[in-house]
Amino acid sequence: MQRLWKALRGRTSGDGGFAMVTVLGVGTVMTALMLVSLAYALQVTPQARRDQDWNAALSAAQAGVDDFVARLNKADSYALSVDCSNVAMKGPNAGVNTCGWTSSTPVGWQAVKAADPTKGTFHYDPTYTAGSVRLTSTGKVRNTYRTIDVRVARGGSTDFLYYTDFEDADPENTVVYPNGTSADCGGTGSANGKYWYQKASGYTGTLSTNSLSGHRSGCTEIAFAGGDKLDGRVHFNDTPGIWGGTSGGEGSQATFTQGFETADPNCPTTASTSSSLRGKCWRYYPYDTTYYSSGVPFFAGSAGAKYADKLDLPDNSAEFINYPGCVFWGDTRIRFNSNGTMTVWNTMSNGRTIVNPASPAGTDCGVASSYKPTSASDPRPNAGQTVPVPTDMVIYVRNTGTADTCVPGQIVNGSSSGSSASDVIPQGSGTTAREVRDISYFNPDSATTKTTRTFRWSNSSGWSRLSSGYSVTDSAPNDAHPVKMDCGQGNVYVEGTVNGRVTVAAENNVIVTNDLLLRSTAAGDAPAGTDIVGLVAANSVQVYHPVARSRSNVNQVTSYCSSTVDGFPTFNGNNNQNYTCTWTQGYSYGNSYNNLSYPGQTGSSGTRWIYGSIQTLQHSFLVQSYDYGGDIGTLSVRGSIAQRYRGIVRQGSSGFLKDYGYDARLQFQSPPYFPQWTNASWSAQTTGELKPKYVGQ
Repeated sequence: MQRLWKALRGRTSGDGGFAMVTVLGVGTVMTALMLVSLAYALQVTPQARRDQDWNAALSAAQAGVDDFVARLNKADSYALSVDCSNVAMKGPNAGVNTCGWTSSTPVGWQAVKAADPTKGTFHYDPTYTAGSVRLTSTGKVRNTYRTIDVRVARGGSTDFLYYTDFEDADPENTVVYPNGTSADCGGTGSANGKYWYQKASGYTGTLSTNSLSGHRSGCTEIAFAGGDKLDGRVHFNDTPGIWGGTSGGEGSQATFTQGFETADPNCPTTASTSSSLRGKCWRYYPYDTTYYSSGVPFFAGSAGAKYADKLDLPDNSAEFINYPGCVFWGDTRIRFNSNGTMTVWNTMSNGRTIVNPASPAGTDCGVASSYKPTSASDPRPNAGQTVPVPTDMVIYVRNTGTADTCVPGQIVNGSSSGSSASDVIPQGSGTTAREVRDISYFNPDSATTKTTRTFRWSNSSGWSRLSSGYSVTDSAPNDAHPVKMDCGQGNVYVEGTVNGRVTVAAENNVIVTNDLLLRSTAAGDAPAGTDIVGLVAANSVQVYHPVARSRSNVNQVTSYCSSTVDGFPTFNGNNNQNYTCTWTQGYSYGNSYNNLSYPGQTGSSGTRWIYGSIQTLQHSFLVQSYDYGGDIGTLSVRGSIAQRYRGIVRQGSSGFLKDYGYDARLQFQSPPYFPQWTNASWSAQTTGELKPKYVGQ
């Protein structure tokens, strides 16, 4: 027993007991740590799940956008009606439909992936607005919802500050092509025109980048000059010509602050500022082998020239008749007022429908019966009508089907038509076309009236007038004015301050007669606010520039006749003998030209401001009579410009210098019903997140 007791005492002495205590302590600590870790894990797991669901819900919403865009690219009209077979459209906000869906219809959810419910579901509500689609798409994963708001569009010229299809002059420009031009230059339509990098018709050799051989010829090629500045994205389907210096930067060289892209296949796909690209990205010889051969564009920073695929303008001017808004017939003068109204002068819409049937109820375009001439003998307007701007709609001006040379004041006639005294278009005095001074409307070598009358002398009763042999003939030989400026052709004249969102479109031309501003933006500032305007012409958008040609009076009369037209001869004739008198009166024109004064006229230090998106579907953006009248300042456009052919705004020292700046808002919106590219697909242009919709449904 004592030995056993001693043995037990021996085992409890030394470090053994301490080790046991340590093990028990460590075990306790480890257990505590495990319990803490378990508690943390229990807390983190739901958070991780929520994070996963949060991200997955956004992916589901994006899947809804992708689904809608895919359907839209199969059929452009998909957004115009509700697809009853698409469960993602089903719900209380489906709008007008034939599906039987009402405001109490439960929300329909489409699975992102049918075999994998963890990918979530989506629902979307599309709204077609003015040429694009606003899509709100909601993604749902378990109890997590996220909603995004997307603008879906096909893209268009408003993506760029400046776009041209062809870099040669408009084939309808009678100044440079008085006798027309060849098919390669667009003389038989743009479809037959040649780009600079294409072989001319009949040429079978190899094109050179540093000679004229094989390229289109006989075309008037237009170049960018030193002092021109384009501050925004620029796209050319053609090869641009650059005139001016090779150094000196902005002011000395043609400046492209964000570079440019061209569809010339010789240009590399990576942007470069190297002067070695001359002949590849811009023309080595824009005109001939001696002039303008050394021009190099100036690029800001790393911006440069690069290749990009060709973009095609639509010719959909006829579509504007289907869009909501106002429709006017014949020449129309519009002055936008900053209070959200516009004053309209028109003389040819009487008896016609002037509110498009697709317009919302209450759209006010004026009283059609009041858009008429002063009288049957006076074709000029006697008053304008002030009506609300049709915001988020269009103003479309149509041809009447008949046209004739305008008389002075036929478009607006100063104070006689309720405008300012000097606001007369076209300028001139009198009531006949030959009294028009502006060569854009009347430009002959002479304009005369020849009156012929036969008289008989009787010794007993004196002179008498015979009914036979009487004639009055008006003559205006070689009248070179563009016939598309004639009254009745469907031209619209615009100016003023726009308060609203509107596109002005013309079946013929749009003419900007003074500054065109936005209520929300001071002239010279970057465009801001919600006001926006588009100018779309089937033919050309023009900047008003009235120019007169020198003239002298013509007053010729048969020597023995009265100086008064139709007055009796001034001598006694032979008994019962006939005598013929001829009076020729009017004007002959010389070869000197001068600017006519008009409201808002600019001089060499002045600026013409245009805040808007400009698109010419068949022709150009140009300045009237750009080759006469000297320096008239700077043409400052804040928006975007797209044209079929290069319009001319300056020649030599006459016309405007260019100052074009992009309206950054156009990245997110465009004017109502503005034309889009014909060879582009629908895509999401802008995306933003909204407060989740349909939570719990």
